[in-house]
Amino acid sequence: MTIPESIKQFIISIQGFDNHILQNEDDDFNLVKKNNNNTRSISISTKYNLIENFIKRYPDLHDVLEKCDFEPSTTREGYRLVVVKPKVAIACNLPKAFGEGNCQIEFSSILFRGLKIYLNHQDILGQLMIGLHTEADWGCRRFLKQLDKNNFTVNLGQTTVILSKLEVTDLCLCVDEVFQEYQNLIIEFENVLETWDFEFVKFSAIRGFILFSVKQELWNLMQQFANEFDYTKGKSQWHIFHREDISIRVSRGIHDHTFIFPQFDSDLSLFPNNQINIIYEINNVNFQSIHPDKLTFWQQDIGERGIWTARYTKQWLLEKYIPQVINYYSKKSQLSEAELLAKITNSKSGRVLIKEIDHLRYLAPYLHDIQSWLHIYVENIAASLLQPYYQAYTNLVRNTDSSITGIDYIIGNLRKVEWTNTQEENYSNSTDWKNLTFKYAMDCLDEQVVRINNCESEKSLNADLITRIFIWIIENGKISFSQAQLNAAKQALLPLWEQSRFEMRYVYPNR
Repeated sequence: MTIPESIKQFIISIQGFDNHILQNEDDDFNLVKKNNNNTRSISISTKYNLIENFIKRYPDLHDVLEKCDFEPSTTREGYRLVVVKPKVAIACNLPKAFGEGNCQIEFSSILFRGLKIYLNHQDILGQLMIGLHTEADWGCRRFLKQLDKNNFTVNLGQTTVILSKLEVTDLCLCVDEVFQEYQNLIIEFENVLETWDFEFVKFSAIRGFILFSVKQELWNLMQQFANEFDYTKGKSQWHIFHREDISIRVSRGIHDHTFIFPQFDSDLSLFPNNQINIIYEINNVNFQSIHPDKLTFWQQDIGERGIWTARYTKQWLLEKYIPQVINYYSKKSQLSEAELLAKITNSKSGRVLIKEIDHLRYLAPYLHDIQSWLHIYVENIAASLLQPYYQAYTNLVRNTDSSITGIDYIIGNLRKVEWTNTQEENYSNSTDWKNLTFKYAMDCLDEQVVRINNCESEKSLNADLITRIFIWIIENGKISFSQAQLNAAKQALLPLWEQSRFEMRYVYPNR
């Protein structure tokens, strides 16, 4: 079908493009998309009204638009995932072993024919990961801004386009399918390599996790030992090392177990007192067994005789390697064994795993993590994630001694939640201060549970304030609770905390 010249020219003018046509071949034509200052003054709603009226005048245009739709499909070849919906197609190179992925987005609309939007790893994490599996008009997705009932501004990398609700729906479906898998792969690598408890660092060409730190003198001895016991120099149980520049490669010649890298500043200004961070390095040599057609094959090589996890590497260094180094050099070194051991700085988490928590006080560190995440979270959150959380923790703190201190703090935060929902600026004047009792606070929390169960999304500020209340009560109240209430609280906590952990590690550093 040949598109009438009048229709082409109208589309160009409505979109704010210069009226240049590169080619005119049946159903396909490309537009030079240059800003036209004369058309910028036309409002978005006016443009779409004009387009709607124009389509009514040219009924054949509807057929043209329909024939532009893509054929829906999903294709997976190794770490390449392509998802196509009628209006949108996303081709993504998924991340491999903490590497960086990227993607390309295309639209079937003739308005965007030839437009290809490229997003790098930082764009994907910073824009597309938030609000997965939520509706476009809930306000949960960072890259979307609703203009009116039927139109959205869409920010993708450095490109901004205006899409209809139908186009945005297909875009969200593609994003959910592609980037849920993107996120799953990142989480899978962290889980299998046991790296969540360690700080991720990236500098120069090094990517890895800080296990602990040592003084310069001890690191020098660790390197010296590795050099002396290079696996090419002997066959003892300790001849398992190979020096590569300043890193230490632990290997038996066939299998590389782990790579240890020192992080320090050349003038030591960033690391006072000659402190060296010991890095569990993510080295591509370790993951050569990752075959594109067998994505889980590499996991079979994880273990004491294969690739070591970060947790095991730390344990081996502290319990076997460093004691062996100290014992070997203690007589030769001017420093005593006690002095060398004192040069290790090993920060321990001190947290009880969520599934092992048997008392309320162990919940507090996780709630603090969630509150910190919510405090910087600017988008709305899907209510489905918060509903069991609100319910479980309201039930958990229900039987709190009424003598708890800070009741004004609790009710003050509850009033702020009410204000954000009603926008009544004089909410504080309506408070009957004689009702500042814990029973009154519980009644307010119960109201919030009812409200969230009837919502599609929740303001992050509300979730922040309510989490502050739960923290205060748990840390300051005398609470009677049952095992069932504690188990429900742990179950509701886990998905929310895991989402906060992922986003604080990957999303917010890329904003």
